[in-house]
Amino acid sequence: MTLTRVFPEPDAGGDTVDLPRSVDGLDPDSRDWLLRRYAPAPGAYLRVNMIASLNGGVAGTDGTSDSLSSRLDRRILGVIRELADVVLVGAGSVRAEGYVVPARTALAVVTSSGNLAGHRLEHFTNRDSAHPESAHRQPVFILCPRIAVGRVEAATVGARTTVVPLDDENGVLTPSTILAALCALGLPRIVCEGGPVLAGRFFAADLVDEFCLSTSPQVVLGGRGLLESATAGSTGFRLRQLLLDDQGATYARWERSRPASS
Repeated sequence: MTLTRVFPEPDAGGDTVDLPRSVDGLDPDSRDWLLRRYAPAPGAYLRVNMIASLNGGVAGTDGTSDSLSSRLDRRILGVIRELADVVLVGAGSVRAEGYVVPARTALAVVTSSGNLAGHRLEHFTNRDSAHPESAHRQPVFILCPRIAVGRVEAATVGARTTVVPLDDENGVLTPSTILAALCALGLPRIVCEGGPVLAGRFFAADLVDEFCLSTSPQVVLGGRGLLESATAGSTGFRLRQLLLDDQGATYARWERSRPASS
């Protein structure tokens, strides 16, 4: 599947000026191309990476993001994960999407209630399917209020997770508390994959450095929107990069137009 950088223009310069404009996005040789296209700035960062339909829905006809995604989108997802120290998701996404532990990156799950019903955290992605016994399982951290520790431990028996109890505000972990906890664990390069509530809270707190948004060329009605927040607010972003595949899906990198507030 052909993947083409349509923005910025080829002669715009930058540190990827030597890369071809188009590649076969599914060819193993295109991995380095993708790694350079998605390379973040040095240092700690919070990157949000999500997929949506044309009308901003986060779930396709099967009720999950799988039916919005494609092989190429999942390849880009893997590259973005590889560039991070940790994949951060809300417990609702773990329940709805059936998250398994990524192959190259730690996983952190945020839960206020401790409800991880239906999780698949005992499963993990093995890069070497021919030698499953040699697989290295990435760590899994469950971030929760102290009052929810017992429920989390009961729900994750056998899943080899590390529970991280944190101070809460009215039963909810604040975005700044979550980021501070991950940095304290030595995981400062963070990619948040949702869901809409968790990602929305980071945007509302003005903590997002970059928004990677894949857009599937379909309209899906009746589902949840991309971001949800009880707090009104607006943050300016500028388009860093736009890729287009030959099926009409787009892959955008939006970076904040000013430094993060904290």
